[in-house]
Amino acid sequence: MSKNTYKLDKFLSNLHEWIRQYEIDGTPGNFSYKPIDKTKSKPIRLCLYGATDMVFSLFITNELENHFKEFNEERREMWIKSIQNFQNPKTGWFKQGLWNYDNLHFKEHSTAFATSALKLLGGTPKHKLRLSKRLNNKKSVEKWLKGTEWGLLFWPGSHRGGGVGAYYATTGDLPHKDFFEWYFDWLDKEADPEAGFWRRGWIHKLNKSRLTKNELGGSIHFYWVYEFIGQPIPFPEKVIDSTLAIQNEFGLWDKDVTYCVDLDGIFCLTRCCKQANGYRKEDIKEAIIKYLDYAVPTLNDRDFLFSRYKTSHILTGALEAIAEIQKFYPELIKTPKPWRESLDITPWI
Repeated sequence: MSKNTYKLDKFLSNLHEWIRQYEIDGTPGNFSYKPIDKTKSKPIRLCLYGATDMVFSLFITNELENHFKEFNEERREMWIKSIQNFQNPKTGWFKQGLWNYDNLHFKEHSTAFATSALKLLGGTPKHKLRLSKRLNNKKSVEKWLKGTEWGLLFWPGSHRGGGVGAYYATTGDLPHKDFFEWYFDWLDKEADPEAGFWRRGWIHKLNKSRLTKNELGGSIHFYWVYEFIGQPIPFPEKVIDSTLAIQNEFGLWDKDVTYCVDLDGIFCLTRCCKQANGYRKEDIKEAIIKYLDYAVPTLNDRDFLFSRYKTSHILTGALEAIAEIQKFYPELIKTPKPWRESLDITPWI
């Protein structure tokens, strides 16, 4: 096991240059989703995910004030309005076009993500979510949750139930005062006691022992809401066992680039260990060090950063994973300023 203290100095020295690839005109909030080729003359489109991703990347690393000269209240309001402009006043959903055509996330994801970015900036959505009118009784909430995709596409499908839950947790604008009681009651009953994660889809009926990154990536969208509200995560020991079982040889939870699914794995380990009174804490620390041994050198590598992180969204989860580790193991990670755990402020990223 490594006894190193991990530093992100090289990463931080490259972060602002990496972000500038996405800047349209230097105005806070005016970002693209992909690096801008300024040699081409075609119009550059302002993107919802570009605008919101950079809130997280700069907020988490505590670099917001370092990126813009004189990041004053006027500039903060400019960024808030830039994000608010993507909200449909009739439905309350935040979307870009019909299909969020850059990021291809469901409207529930983009709405929770935009709402969370606004909160980090000190803003709020301008319009209420029309869906709330349908979720004002227990039967409707259960029917809505059952309608989530729980099978092969559970990971993206969970954006529906998790994203809307995160929106309500962030805004406090509940459809009914008992909404979260109904929400957690149904989820608690449906969690798999053998895996911790939810395994209730058609694919799990075909393969009852299925345990992949998709079960992790789907379940986490509910765990963030559980933790934020203060509701115990079901079967935390089993969640830890399952999460450790699917960590790969790089210390990651998918291939060789750290991104959001690694935050998912780290969050499951740290939060469930705390809830389960230190269950497998040595194994968890070993798993986290394995992650850091691989992830930190890649983030500090300028060529890797610029060649493998080619959209604004991929990096956010990796940065939050580092912030989560620094919160629980401050002795492992040294940064000039402490990084900020946004999931303690708003339960979506």
